[in-house]
Amino acid sequence: MGSPDKPLPYTMMMQDETPAAGMLQMAEGWGNIPPHWMVYVEVEDCDAVAKRAESLGGQVQVPPTDIPSVGRFSIISDPSGATFSVIRPIHPS
Repeated sequence: MGSPDKPLPYTMMMQDETPAAGMLQMAEGWGNIPPHWMVYVEVEDCDAVAKRAESLGGQVQVPPTDIPSVGRFSIISDPSGATFSVIRPIHPS
């Protein structure tokens, strides 16, 4: 599992100059999570969205976390169990 001083390598796929997808090798410390695709929704404030999701009955699976050179993300499950991510990406200037 990555750590702040040694994050896991993250591959960004681009469409023209716009990030369109990313890929991360799964780590042993993640447990029995099978390989999967994750839907990301771009948001203005990752922390506020995670807090709001909890207030509406969702569950934060991964609290808002920074991904160096990528952005800030959180993994959330809705009240029926569907899991998705929200992200506030770092856009190139």
